[in-house]
Amino acid sequence: MGSYPYAEPETEKLLREFAMAKGFNAWLNFELLAAGQGQIEIRQTVSDDMLQHHGFVHGGVVGALADTACSWAAATLAGDVVTSSYTIQLLAPALAPTLLVRAQLIKKTRRNASVEAKVYCLAEDGTERLVANALASIAIVQS
Repeated sequence: MGSYPYAEPETEKLLREFAMAKGFNAWLNFELLAAGQGQIEIRQTVSDDMLQHHGFVHGGVVGALADTACSWAAATLAGDVVTSSYTIQLLAPALAPTLLVRAQLIKKTRRNASVEAKVYCLAEDGTERLVANALASIAIVQS
């Protein structure tokens, strides 16, 4: 974390103003750390209502964060997009006060994009532990 050579302030501003301010994303209330050039990084502070019955972050929350990161990474190069499908591998319980999600565009065509995301638990000392991996197909909205 820290230096983001791909960061595009104008893109980040648009995502903050339009995509983070409404609905489910507003409820999640994650922090956009950087976005641009087909990449994105977001950080989620975990609240008690995001936990499941064993006390770790619910897989639906992990999936939603990965989905959002994938679509936003694609949007940095493709404009208006929607997720058409994604798969997620939950590799370990998410047992940390903070989640970190990094997504990167793999391939973009005129109509679709493939994006990969990795979700990490972020310990207070800054140590990252991989807890999920996602692959998404993103549809590019044709105007």
